[in-house]
Amino acid sequence: MKKISNVCIVMLFVSFLTTGVLTCGWKCSEALCEDIEVLHEDKSSPTQGLMRIISSHTSKMLDAIMIGDFDAVLKESVEIINASDVVMRMFFSADGKAGEWFSKAGNDPDDPKAVIAMKEEFEKYLKQVTDASRNVAETSKSKNIVETYNSFDSMLRKACFKCHQTARLEWPGWMTQVEVEEK
Repeated sequence: MKKISNVCIVMLFVSFLTTGVLTCGWKCSEALCEDIEVLHEDKSSPTQGLMRIISSHTSKMLDAIMIGDFDAVLKESVEIINASDVVMRMFFSADGKAGEWFSKAGNDPDDPKAVIAMKEEFEKYLKQVTDASRNVAETSKSKNIVETYNSFDSMLRKACFKCHQTARLEWPGWMTQVEVEEK
């Protein structure tokens, strides 16, 4: 029994010693990675954060369509609609004032015309997203994977891609292919 307690005391001492050396000891900045240069910083805007939520539910919706889980398609449709509603509540309060994101985009939050114009753009595209998501949910009730997928594809092209083409500063080169195919 005495050997076990001695081993426990030694292990405790070694853990304290290791912790002390790593935090305060020789070359502690290297041990704590303080000298590592950061090559990439993710500077996400609130809009991007909310769009990632919508994107996540859209991906889950596609997964559900592909395996024929139509209950999950309905669930994800509701989540996309709810996330779209959150976007409007987050960026335009009930009194119509714009938030910090507005000025970060180079707009004047005190300019009522600019706020109204941006709000109308948000409403237009979010309405397209919610209407298209409802359409996917309605189509999924037929339990036909192909029809449901076609409705989903229409949502991406008519709502998501159109908004991204307007709102994003840089858009991937492959989007020009989508534009050509639609014409």
